[in-house]
Amino acid sequence: MSEVREREVDVEKLMAEIREAAQRREAQLGAAPKPLSDGKRATPRRPPTPPASGAHASHTPAVRKAASHKSANSNGGGSPQLILQPDFLRRDDDHYHINDLLPYHDTAFVRNAYRAILKREPDEAGCAQQLGFLRSGRFDKIDILSSLRLSPEGRKRNVRIDGLSRPATVRRLGRLPIVGYVIRLALALIRLPVFITERSQFEAHALAQQQQTADFINQVLADLSQWPRHLAQHRQQLETLIESARQEAVNVDERLAAAEEQLSANDEQLRVSDVQLRATDEQLRSEQQRDRNEIHAQMVAGAERAKRQSETLLQRVEERLREFTQRLQQTRTEMVLQERRVSPLLEEARQRHPTAPSDGLPSPQAVVNEAHHELDALYASIEDQFRGSRADIKEAMRFYVPYIHRAIGGGAVVDLGCGRGEWLEVLKEEGLPARGVDQNHVFIEQCRGLDLEVVPSDAIDYLRSLPESSLRAVTAFHLVEHLPFPALMTLLDEILRTLMPGGLVILETPNPENLVVGGCNFYLDPSHQHPLPSPLLHLLVESRGFSQTEIVKLHPNDAARVQESSELALRFNNFMFGHLDYAVIGWKV
Repeated sequence: MSEVREREVDVEKLMAEIREAAQRREAQLGAAPKPLSDGKRATPRRPPTPPASGAHASHTPAVRKAASHKSANSNGGGSPQLILQPDFLRRDDDHYHINDLLPYHDTAFVRNAYRAILKREPDEAGCAQQLGFLRSGRFDKIDILSSLRLSPEGRKRNVRIDGLSRPATVRRLGRLPIVGYVIRLALALIRLPVFITERSQFEAHALAQQQQTADFINQVLADLSQWPRHLAQHRQQLETLIESARQEAVNVDERLAAAEEQLSANDEQLRVSDVQLRATDEQLRSEQQRDRNEIHAQMVAGAERAKRQSETLLQRVEERLREFTQRLQQTRTEMVLQERRVSPLLEEARQRHPTAPSDGLPSPQAVVNEAHHELDALYASIEDQFRGSRADIKEAMRFYVPYIHRAIGGGAVVDLGCGRGEWLEVLKEEGLPARGVDQNHVFIEQCRGLDLEVVPSDAIDYLRSLPESSLRAVTAFHLVEHLPFPALMTLLDEILRTLMPGGLVILETPNPENLVVGGCNFYLDPSHQHPLPSPLLHLLVESRGFSQTEIVKLHPNDAARVQESSELALRFNNFMFGHLDYAVIGWKV
């Protein structure tokens, strides 16, 4: 099974000689090579390659097919290539036959052996060592394949190569002293006819490769012989292009010169236009300044005239106001004097005639009651001055709407001391039946002007006129502080009597825990009796039979609070800038 180890074809050296021949051919500038007698061109001859084993010879047609295929494809485009050995295709199942690797020679054989057995590209040191063994004749291809397969890495990869174990065993036996020589001699004698046949096949294979190499070189030389003509054509084309580019450059220079002249003319025109624009701008600025000065003078004169006219009108208004104030003061003084004169007479008439006369004239008592309403307008003006705007009061009172919806029963809501009717208007917008009770004629007319239902009566007298358990809720905003203590108790009793079971009472009043309210703002209303602290009013409401009573602090004065977080600042804020009002809310069981 041993092989005859002689020098194989060195493809790299052969390609180097081909390139040198091509360079010499190019230097001859188109000189054609001498044709041979058979019509082929002269080419260097290589010594014949020794015959390969039977496996090598069996793959000679595949080698020729691959080489001719690569050479033909290379002529189609790009640099021509000469490939004398077939491509190696690695299998996914890691199962090879020895004849898959033996057709390769030298470097290609070592590289493909690494790819198949170790599944990687050969490292530089390993490849050099195996090539050294192969080229020195110490190892043949069987030895290389066997050493890679039996290496630790090869055992780990566990690639199967059929047909390798038997020749590898024979090669190992052939290395034994004396016995190995006898074995090798016997095998050589037995395989001598096969060796002769394989050598003949390999010589034929080598001659075929040599012929392919000669054809390839002749093709390359033929291509090289066409280069001078192609170069001349390209040179002529380049000269044409250069001449065209030069002419184009001349045209461009001419156009650039014309453009520069045009730009110069435009620049001069722009310069003249700029001078004109500057002059025009200066003239416009001067005219604008003159116009501004004139307008300013006219505005100043107009303002002075308007100021003088305003001052004159203001003086007239002030004079008329002073006259009106004097007349009003005189009228008030006269009314007070008349009241003092009439009051004793009315009191005497009331005592003499307690009932109304039958002739249709008003009774003395009616005249006395009417006299009590002389200050209604004054009280209404105080309310407008210190109570707040109508919109603000309505927005604040919407807080109580959920309480009214929670009240049980279908009766009406009665607002005692309804004033300007803000709460009645909120209830009307919510679709809740409500009526107000007040004695101030000014407030009554204002409410009726808003189409609100108002009863002109005293609060306690009105409640006494109602049957028991007839109202859904009773509200009194800033009323209880006007009542003496006995009247307050009577009011609470009448409210409890007239409420339905599940009805509620809402009593809102100024919060005296705020010292500014208790010591100052409370007395902005001269009809106030005395402040009611929230614990006291809460106790009074509970004592009259109401349940689930609660105190709700309202309207915090956050804008005036001291912006500090210390305990002293918090206490100061609570005393001076706490909630302005509070409400006591109670329910009838």
